[in-house]
Amino acid sequence: MSSCNQVPELRYSLTYDQQKAELCVALLEGKSSDQDAGCHCYVLGTLVSKSGMTEAQTELKKKVLHTLWEEALRFPLTEEEMQEGTLTLTLRNCDKFSRHSIVGELKLTLANMEDFGMAQWERLKTPEKEPSTGHGEVLLSISYLPAANRLLVVIIKAKNLHSKQLKDLLGNDVSVKVTLRHQSLKLKKKQTKRAKHKINPVWNEMIMFEVPHELLRASSVELEILSQDGAGQSQVLGKCSLGLHVTGTERNHWEEMLRNPRRQIAMWHQLHK
Repeated sequence: MSSCNQVPELRYSLTYDQQKAELCVALLEGKSSDQDAGCHCYVLGTLVSKSGMTEAQTELKKKVLHTLWEEALRFPLTEEEMQEGTLTLTLRNCDKFSRHSIVGELKLTLANMEDFGMAQWERLKTPEKEPSTGHGEVLLSISYLPAANRLLVVIIKAKNLHSKQLKDLLGNDVSVKVTLRHQSLKLKKKQTKRAKHKINPVWNEMIMFEVPHELLRASSVELEILSQDGAGQSQVLGKCSLGLHVTGTERNHWEEMLRNPRRQIAMWHQLHK
């Protein structure tokens, strides 16, 4: 949290589209008193309903006293699920070293919401502890060598790889499957060596793909963290995608790579299911 006393606030407006069966969070604006130089912020929305958990996040914006996002977060949600759905909106900082921290969060029980369509400001609560954000995070670096038409992906390490159902998988081997896509086509798959499954496994392994420069903007890389059980069955612990088709840090990382050829650029990314 900032050293200033002002409590951060978030403005939001909820609407529900019955035809699309979709919950929409719009008019997002964050207000906080600390302006860290070089700091960016974003809003992560997590919807928990009977059919599971869905996450959506805004793009990164340079942090100012009032940060406004002109995009909406959308979540598939049926009317029946609305009765038991909870939505958490979390305002997060991302500093120049791509370290993420939670500024504050807002938990909304959808059954109790009366002000659909109304924009409102609410104070954010500070989480008691930094939660394990869903399925953990992965640190990787990417770079592109134009002369060789090579995309280098270095899988460095992961942290907080755990959830209630997966405790029994600790101690098993964990590897990362990396898939190169061009638009919707899967072009190549490669996999790291296995690391012992601890909550924070380390790989430090480079994976290389040949990608012609003219295909790079429309290409993307998908990572899946896989746990192998004793019988050789794989279970996906979490995944993330880097490219221009996504939002938030995952898009930001790809843009940085495009702007800085030959430079290794490392960032942490949230894993999701």
